[in-house]
Amino acid sequence: MPGNEKDWKEQLPDEDEERLNELLKTVSKYRQAYSEASDIKVAQLWCAILEMNKANAELQERIARIEELLENMLSLAKIKYEEKKKLGESLETY
Repeated sequence: MPGNEKDWKEQLPDEDEERLNELLKTVSKYRQAYSEASDIKVAQLWCAILEMNKANAELQERIARIEELLENMLSLAKIKYEEKKKLGESLETY
């Protein structure tokens, strides 16, 4: 039923409705492309999937950088720990 589109969104929790509206606003930048599709709603969904995929890829890149930073920090901490341990051992034998 065409008139129910607004009603179903209003049934979502406020936070989810806001997220959906943000996604729809983002997807609107593809309006020229999906408006030429034979099934505009399906094309609009694919554009939304594309946007979500882009966001996911960005998050994956950020996570990878954070993991790399944490691994480097852990390596440095291990090196410093080993240096302190050796220094302590050498002071004990001195």
